[in-house]
Amino acid sequence: MKMKYKVRDSDAESHHSTVMDKSRAKLEEKLTRTLRCSSVVIIALGVSLAALALYTVVLVATDSGPRPCVSEDCVATASRILSSLNRDVDPCQDFYEFACGGWVKRNPVPDWATSWDQLARLREALVSDLRELLEQPDEEGLPKSVMKAKALYRTCVDTDKLEAEGIKPIQRLLTSLGLPPRPANESIGAAWEAVSGAARRRLGLSVLLSVQVAEDVRNTSRNRVVMEQVPPGFSERYLLQPKQFAHELEQYHKYIRSMIEIADPEANATDFADSIIEFSKSLAKIMTPVEVRRSGTHLFHEVSVTQLIEGSSGGPAEWKDHDWSGYLQQVFKDTNVTLAPDTDRVIVMDLPYLQKLAVLLNNTDELKIERFLWWSVFSTVAPMTLSSFRDLGFEFSRAVFGLQQRTPRWKSCTANVNANFGVALSYLYVRRHFNQTSREKAIEMIEDVREAFTTAVRQLDWMDEGTRLKTLNKLKAIRNFVGFPSWLLTPEELDKHYKHADVIEGSLFDTYLKLSYAAVKKSLESLREKPDRNRWVATATTVNAFYSATLNSVTFPAGILKPPFYGNGIEAINYGSIGAIMGHEVTHGFDDQGRRYDEEGNLKQWWSAATLEHYHGKVQCIIDQYNQYHMAQLPNYTVHGFNTQGENIADNGGLRAALRAYNLFTKRHGDAGRVTLPGLPQYEPKQLFYLGFAQIWCGNTTVGALKSKLVEGVHSPNKVRVIGTLSNSKDFADAWKCPSGSPMNPEHKCILW
Repeated sequence: MKMKYKVRDSDAESHHSTVMDKSRAKLEEKLTRTLRCSSVVIIALGVSLAALALYTVVLVATDSGPRPCVSEDCVATASRILSSLNRDVDPCQDFYEFACGGWVKRNPVPDWATSWDQLARLREALVSDLRELLEQPDEEGLPKSVMKAKALYRTCVDTDKLEAEGIKPIQRLLTSLGLPPRPANESIGAAWEAVSGAARRRLGLSVLLSVQVAEDVRNTSRNRVVMEQVPPGFSERYLLQPKQFAHELEQYHKYIRSMIEIADPEANATDFADSIIEFSKSLAKIMTPVEVRRSGTHLFHEVSVTQLIEGSSGGPAEWKDHDWSGYLQQVFKDTNVTLAPDTDRVIVMDLPYLQKLAVLLNNTDELKIERFLWWSVFSTVAPMTLSSFRDLGFEFSRAVFGLQQRTPRWKSCTANVNANFGVALSYLYVRRHFNQTSREKAIEMIEDVREAFTTAVRQLDWMDEGTRLKTLNKLKAIRNFVGFPSWLLTPEELDKHYKHADVIEGSLFDTYLKLSYAAVKKSLESLREKPDRNRWVATATTVNAFYSATLNSVTFPAGILKPPFYGNGIEAINYGSIGAIMGHEVTHGFDDQGRRYDEEGNLKQWWSAATLEHYHGKVQCIIDQYNQYHMAQLPNYTVHGFNTQGENIADNGGLRAALRAYNLFTKRHGDAGRVTLPGLPQYEPKQLFYLGFAQIWCGNTTVGALKSKLVEGVHSPNKVRVIGTLSNSKDFADAWKCPSGSPMNPEHKCILW
């Protein structure tokens, strides 16, 4: 199990870069012209450099107020902030609309996306940068792994070859897995254990259940085999509430039916689609709900391989009707791992699901199971063949999520290469687009956040001294990964990382099979290795941030260390944006999930009962608060306060830590921390801090994407992330002089960290 938290879910679609809107361009030009004119006046007056320096000293000495920053970065930041505001709105009534109203109005969701915000814009710019790097002529001496990445890109964009092969590659794959080459009307007696195990080993595809190798969450110094449930391929929430989500299910049925009609025009496509949805609903009904998996009562079961095979953990009689040994042998086939029946241990995450699965499979028609296995494989690989399959995927996304335009081939191929050769692409990216001083400054900010969080923990009145000491030890033990790994720029190390990754130029389907096979092999063979505690959980070419509970580490890749999150010219904005994200990730170590792991990343109870009681009460306050929020586009849906609690805790704690960190910076650097922006003299640095926080969440979304987020997402909608967090902050209310009882300054506030 990978306990990894992101600051935001990645969008499924990539996005085109947009041209800066005219109002912002004019504003930026005006600000720049003002500064240029000031320089001309100074020169015309014959002011010497010495006299100008003296004037500056006198100005600072006689004016104790904040000084405006006039650097290029500050001018760009001021332009962006001004164009995003809606100053017709009272900030104490709705700070999100005040801070983001202008941005929301000028930045509708592009046709090629289902949501659009600052993270999406930054991802769009990164994808464009990666495309440029991939399409450049080869330099002499490039690492072999980089050449592989570029070969994969060339192969991916050559759609003519995909069309020429048709569906033959899929048929060969299905046959090799023990499935019929075409959608069947009769069972061929395929054993689910053999098919599912082979799909996991050869494609990295988890069907019916998942087996992987990961750290033992109760002893992270070793790896274990981990078995758990997997979703049935479509949202289990939608499957469990067919009346409420009739439209989504209808479109899914249409998608399956249309795919089958292309695969075999003679097949009964409607009957096939009925089978897939019926069985998917059956799987959804036996899954352990996310609310249970998130709760402290969810149990992990550790058993020997023999105990798993025999079902000696109190399972149903039907357990022994299935070849669990054969399944595991298929999963670990052609690896250096042979599971020892009595000494190797398996951590079962969802034992009730597996027990119910054994019963369900016994009571389900064989043809229905085979069709589900067939569809799981077919739907995964079909987009790598005919364009007609990709067109159907787009039509489905348009009907359900509001996507209006197909993703350009170069964009999906760039994302494909980044997914398979992200570290190799990072080699190209950081050499061209990342400044090493950015890394050093970011580390300074993280340390400020850590110190600020430490001070807050020492002042908590609900935590006993024993728990406080352990909390401080865990906080101190959090490791920082910033920018990119140090070995990245060493070609020999880079090529060693990808030594088993081969690209068959000109054959995308076969390349996918080889890359999947090698990646799964490497992952499974790590069972006999000691976990690498210094590994990165993301490549440098990632626009996101992460906390890993088992590694007790925070990761801020080079991709996110760009404006508007970082490099904004003034520290008030930097600490309000990337500083709040840093605080967010650190706080994840102490949210409802992260607080269960100790300083070494081990799952154990290290909190006292009394402190836990206080903690749960404060968390319940946050759950209840967010349960009340709804979005105007979907008035019948509310935020799921329980499922989003971890992210909401991180938002709230992260912002408070960032403000304290900013105060540490200003104390250390004096006036350098109290600069303002040109064109925004009315806003003090603390106010700019909160604008920096709010504006990184300015965004728009389609109704379909918003519904999906509300129903099954772990992050609250962007607007709720702003108003929910800020309305819990007394410092915010003081900075913006919001009267008590106003919407942004309610009398009752939920405060945890």
